[in-house]
Amino acid sequence: MAQHRHLIATASLDRDWVEQDLFAATDRLRSEQASELVMQGKALYCLFYEPSFLTRTSFERAAGLLGGSAYHTEDASQFFPAHTPGYIDNIINILASLRIDLVVLRSGDPGVVEQAEAADTVAVINGGSSDDHPTQALADLYTIQGELGQVDGATVAVVGRLEHRNVNALLKGLALFDGVRVILVPFSGQVSESVMEHCFERGLNLETRRDIEAVAEADVIYLNGPRTAAHAQLLRSRNSGNLRIDEQFMSMLKPGCAIMDPMQRSGDFSIEVQDDRLAFYRQAENALYVRMAVIQHTIGLA
Repeated sequence: MAQHRHLIATASLDRDWVEQDLFAATDRLRSEQASELVMQGKALYCLFYEPSFLTRTSFERAAGLLGGSAYHTEDASQFFPAHTPGYIDNIINILASLRIDLVVLRSGDPGVVEQAEAADTVAVINGGSSDDHPTQALADLYTIQGELGQVDGATVAVVGRLEHRNVNALLKGLALFDGVRVILVPFSGQVSESVMEHCFERGLNLETRRDIEAVAEADVIYLNGPRTAAHAQLLRSRNSGNLRIDEQFMSMLKPGCAIMDPMQRSGDFSIEVQDDRLAFYRQAENALYVRMAVIQHTIGLA
């Protein structure tokens, strides 16, 4: 079974580890009344050069539920000596000297997470890099499995902004499974050539559709919103991105279709219904338990 002292890239994951190790551990954590306190006396540090709510909060809560302590910088660029990720090896070594056991690192600068891994003085988890977000991919895959019963054979419609780490990570994760079909419905951007090539090499079936009605064919709809409020306003001015999740929209979908959103209803899309097929909060809860399992695995190799 694969072992990951560091968890840096979605593409480095293998299906056996994901299903037999991580998802099995996640199931156990969900069912247990009390978790094994594998982080007792240990500390996690969220070193984030970009602000985050869900990823940071779920990692900190996960550490607490496992008996550990959690610390963070919400915007590390405001702090000395962590004002630039150019010195990330130094920063990682400082955190190691302060007896930090696990660092969750988020940075949009290319190569930063890999440099932190290379320092190898403390375990590092990618909490969101310029083009990847492995723990989000794991949480999304676990959610799809829970909603559908399996990932194999699923039709997944990715709607919204395609040039984003969440989408990159999801597609690489889906490429681990068999018979998956992905319908890309772009409001902006496109999937990078390198990610497309990775997916094609592994047999993932991707197609691009411009009509929102294509979601009627999906078992899962994955919403990914615009970058900023200004970006959303620009798209709407061009009559793009005006997606309303209302009764009419829901009537197009399969009865068992699950709607997911890694941004968790942040206002990018208009949600105008209450429906069990809206899996947002189940997805958020799953991310907590998946990140507990990731911590448990990583700390076990420390």
